[in-house]
Amino acid sequence: MSSKLRDLLGRFRAIESVDLAAVVATDGLLIESTARSGVDVDAICAVASNGLAMAEALGREIAKGGALQTMLEYEHGLVVIEPINTEAMLLLLAGSRDDLGYVRFLVAKHRSDMSDALRDI
Repeated sequence: MSSKLRDLLGRFRAIESVDLAAVVATDGLLIESTARSGVDVDAICAVASNGLAMAEALGREIAKGGALQTMLEYEHGLVVIEPINTEAMLLLLAGSRDDLGYVRFLVAKHRSDMSDALRDI
């Protein structure tokens, strides 16, 4: 895989609360990831693709367009899903919402870099 893509994902994993940073095909297949030990990356990626599909369907139903970013907040953490292009998405799993602002800042900052890295594969 692309070392550029791995480096970008590593920037997210450098945030203490981020347990998983992955690029996932919209069908749920893992493209690249970096994760804390013990995280079932393949299972999470497969399920997360359904989260993006749900957000996209809801956007169409309420006539608000496509999903730009989906955030799911849970009792013990959160999931951020952001489409990179029509075939892949960025998936971030965090154990705390303390760094949410910084995570969203990094996502916006590296949006075009992620797209470029995917084209290079």
